[in-house]
Order: sequence, then structure tokens, then C-alpha cells
Amino acid sequence: MNTIYEADRTLFNRLCDTQPKYRALAAVIEHAIDSKTLAFEQKLPAQRQLADSLKITHGTVTRAYALLEQRGLVTAKLGAGTFVSKVVELSHFESSTDFASSMQPMMGQQHVMRNALQSLSEDQSALTDVMVYKLNGLASHQRFFKQWLVDKGFDCLNHPLIFTQGAQQGIFTTLATLCDSGDTVIAESMCYPGFYHACHSLKLSLAQVNIHNEGIDLTQIEALCKLRTIRAVYITPNCQNPTNIRYSSDNLNALLALSRRYNFFIIEDDVNYCLPEYWRLPLWQQAPDRVFYISSFSKYFAGGLRAGYLLPPQLWEQPILKQLHSQCWAVSSMNFELIMRAIKSNEFAYNQTKLADEIRYRIGQIKKLLETYEIDAQFASLNVYIRLAQSQNMFEFCSVLKAHKVIVRTLDAFIRDVPALKTDNLNGIRLTLGGPATRAEFDLGVTRIEAALKQINQAFEVVI
Repeated sequence: MNTIYEADRTLFNRLCDTQPKYRALAAVIEHAIDSKTLAFEQKLPAQRQLADSLKITHGTVTRAYALLEQRGLVTAKLGAGTFVSKVVELSHFESSTDFASSMQPMMGQQHVMRNALQSLSEDQSALTDVMVYKLNGLASHQRFFKQWLVDKGFDCLNHPLIFTQGAQQGIFTTLATLCDSGDTVIAESMCYPGFYHACHSLKLSLAQVNIHNEGIDLTQIEALCKLRTIRAVYITPNCQNPTNIRYSSDNLNALLALSRRYNFFIIEDDVNYCLPEYWRLPLWQQAPDRVFYISSFSKYFAGGLRAGYLLPPQLWEQPILKQLHSQCWAVSSMNFELIMRAIKSNEFAYNQTKLADEIRYRIGQIKKLLETYEIDAQFASLNVYIRLAQSQNMFEFCSVLKAHKVIVRTLDAFIRDVPALKTDNLNGIRLTLGGPATRAEFDLGVTRIEAALKQINQAFEVVI
């Protein structure tokens, strides 16, 4: 506890090549906290002392310490100094590791949101604006989020952008607008359970078709189109849930051609977190007249904010808004104001970079472990899709994991009882990387999975 911390000069100098010195120093100290070089409640060096050792100004250290305090990593105590406030030890962690809930780990989002809340609380004009009814957000929100999407590559400045209370409301609203009770919609053989709930609530007939490595089975879709009228096809092409399949461009283009031939619409769900190197522009970009694009900030920032958005075909803007208006008088302008303020901050970009780095680390650790036990798995961002051998039962597999305090999802959570579907590949589990809130909690979860796999492997050898 009394050890004097010395900053890693090599890392500091390297980081200074790409960012301001105060941010580089903050990153060096954060790395020391995460790696346990700096312990909980350990005192940081006096600002003047650290400035002299790194040959930087006292003001640079002051800004770095203030930034770390903003992120909730340190606490300044008047007259005593600055102390580490982030706990990374898990000596008393007894709860099960949640590898079942599809969410992003908290990498400082709460501190970004705290700053956004504080900023809004000091802006009386903005507070007044967000407290009045506005069906589809304030004009300032429309301008900001359209430009934000344009900066991501979307050609949407002249297209309607509709705000929703999460992607689930976007799905329900789109289905309710397009379909009447009894109409048929198509979905992937395994998909987001919330889609099933929406179809059931609206009394729609759901037809499901198989998915393969290229995407959705187009032959099955065309066969269904020849038998009955299909109103919509629901897809998750960037990162399919739960299989992690990434649709090929050929598959998407052929699906688009079928939608024109048989006059159905495509509901494109892009809510699942996707690492920056794997994310691509949506199918909507090619066919804004045929595709309803749905996304949200749930898996990228915070699910509790319930902030989603929808890009519908232009002719469907008013019917969508009318349907949305029947569900809620107005979407919360407060949520979008806070998200806007968060995105404008430098900390949001930092948070997103840190989140991506953490997910890459977690993928690497789980991949290495599963390869050791020759377990077949598909990786893509937050989810890990594990296919089990025919000799293994997913419920028994899940039970062993649960006995070792690891909670996962079996694949039956993503299917409905549809006899026509082939169920050969429906024996497996989905493991989600985002549940553990910290690196230490995740690493403990990996240790628990390894203990479970050893037990499963030994039992399998006995059977043989």
C-alpha cells in the first residue's frame, strides 16, 4: 500500500504520439490500476513529483488526475492527495458469472452519463425543451443524429429518421404498421426472442427458414412466397443472434431481388454489438424503399436508456409515426438529449475504443480455452455460439456450467416449436461476453468455465 508508484515512461511516450499528454498519462495510470500495479486506496504520487519525473508540466498532471476522477478511477481527498478508488479484487466475489445476458460491460459509461446529466442540469433552455411533448424528438436531435449517421457513412440526410424507445419498439411498430392480424412474416430459424413476442402479440403467422454460413435460406423463402403472401422478412445480417453468422453480400442482394419480385419488405435489425472492423453499412443503404432499418444504443452504450432509431422507406414515415403515437404519446426527448451530449464528449469515443479492446481480449481468452478442449465455436463481438457434439446434451452441459457458477443460454431460447424446420444444429449454447462488469470478474468466469470443461471432458472419457 505504501509503495511509491512510478509511471511507465515507455508507455507514456508511446501514447503521447497519438493523443494529448494529459490523456496519455491518464491512460498509463488506468492501465496500472487494471493490471493491479496500483491497488485500491493506494495514493498516487504528488502532482509536482510526477510532473518532474516525466518532464511534463504540473498542469498536465492536474488535468490527468481530474480526468481519472471523472472516470471514477481515483478520488481526491482534500489535504491528503489522490487515491485509487476502483476495486479490481474479487476475493469476496461469490455470485454466479453472468454469461447469459446480452449486454455490454460497463467500461465507464456511467461516468460519461454523469457528465451528460450534469451538463444538461446546467442548461436551463435545453431542460425546458426536453420537458415538452415532441412526438419524434427535437429538431436539434434530428439534425444531430442524422449527421452522426452520415459521418458513419449513411446516406440519410433526406430520409426520415424515427426515434423509438429501444429497438424492440421499432420492431413492434414496423410489424404493426406493415401487417394485419393473420398476415405471414418470415424470420430466421433461430433469432431474437423479442421478435417472437411481437408476432404473438400482433397475432401474426410466423414462418421460419434455415440459415447457413452465407445467410438466410433463399430457396425456402421463395418456396413460401409461391404458396402465400409474405409481408416481411426479418433478418440480423451484420451479426446474427445467436449464431454470429454474417450475411454475405450475394445473399443480401439476392434477398433484395426476391423482395422486389414478391413484394415483401425487409426488416433489418442491426442492434447487436459489432466490433468496428466487422461493422458494415446496412442493406437499407442500397434499397431505402424496401428496407426498414432498426438499431439502438443498447448494446453499444447503455440498454437502460431505451434509445433506438428507425429508418423506414419514405412513403411509410407517417404510418409508422401514427402507429408509434398510438403506443406512446411521445418518445422521451430526455434520453436522446443525454445520448447526444454523451456522443459529443471526448469520453464517448474513448469509452467505445476501450469497449472494443475489452471485447477483443475476451474473445481471445474464450477462444483459446475452447480450442484447448476442441469445442466448435463461432465468435463475433459480444456473443459466442457454441455447437455441441451429438453425444452431448445442451441442457446437461448447461447444468455442469451452472454447478460451477456460470450462467449461459441454451439454444431453445431462440427457437419456436416449428416442426418443418431441421433441428440438427440446434444443440448448443450461446455464451455472452458482456455480462461480467470488470476484467477481473470476466477472468474469474473463464476459470470457472475451465473447471466445468475439465469435469465434462472427464465424464465424456468415462463414457467412451
